[in-house]
Amino acid sequence: MTGRIAVSVIIPVYNAAHFVERAIGSVLAQSLPAAEILVVDDCSTDTTLAVVEALALRHPHIRPLRMARNGGPAAARNMGIAHATGDWIAILDADDAYASDRLDAMADMAAQDPAADILADDLLYYDAVAGQVTGRAMGPRAMPPPPVTLDDYLAHNLADGRGVDWGLLKPVIRRDLLVRSGIRYPVGQRHGEDFTFMVTLLLHGARMRILDTAHYLYTQREGTISRRASDMTRTTIAYGALAQAAIDLADAPAIRADPRLTAMLLARAEGLRRLDDAHFFSQAIRRGAVGALAARAVKRPSFVPRMGWQIGRAMQRRVAQWRSA
Repeated sequence: MTGRIAVSVIIPVYNAAHFVERAIGSVLAQSLPAAEILVVDDCSTDTTLAVVEALALRHPHIRPLRMARNGGPAAARNMGIAHATGDWIAILDADDAYASDRLDAMADMAAQDPAADILADDLLYYDAVAGQVTGRAMGPRAMPPPPVTLDDYLAHNLADGRGVDWGLLKPVIRRDLLVRSGIRYPVGQRHGEDFTFMVTLLLHGARMRILDTAHYLYTQREGTISRRASDMTRTTIAYGALAQAAIDLADAPAIRADPRLTAMLLARAEGLRRLDDAHFFSQAIRRGAVGALAARAVKRPSFVPRMGWQIGRAMQRRVAQWRSA
């Protein structure tokens, strides 16, 4: 390690009693200890807060905080930011974990680039049912040279199925940047708040750097090895809300002034609409909800050709299965 940084780790939690200890434990196990661990309970209805408070009795670096009312992950993270005292602020979701050297790796990167405001790294996909890391999200040499510009960031968030959405990356941010700018997670969003937050910071001129190694364990909704859904992940599918967030960002004055940035955000929105249509189609077919498909086709004419494409794909799979039988 070439440098040490004081990091406040913020973990927003909601009904995470049976897995929050894993997330907290991964921070306690860091080779570079965190200055503090702020666990923000978003009005859980289970025993999450009791679990966190019991851990705090044994580990004084843990600071349990409780929201006055349920506000979603953005509001919970903002509460953590308001109480943080470290020079840097790191985000960790309750269903994820850090590799034991993550903060050390961030400290090295901060020392190598003292002008950096935001640090991040690649993701390690984690199959919770199998209890195994299944690989890296992006892999080596997938990062652009530093600093990562807003153009770079949007180019990796087109929702075109050809790359990892960089909105999934969990940043480590200079607290001074947040104090000076007043930028916070958008509390009106319950989906895609990470993406909007990062775009806003980059618009503000923040200098971002992404390490070409992976140290963040991201829990898959369905495990690559087990092929089973994780009972830990709290990630929900809300492609429509994500698309609207991209459209709203495209209308921001600083974005509208740049046709390329506007085009990338609108391309992201269109890609998310396609994903939304595909998800809606698959769910409706499973339920046998033909009426729902017809209603969506009336409401959104662009859904009709996409539905036809989905039906064509399903028929091709059936024919392939029949031929191989």
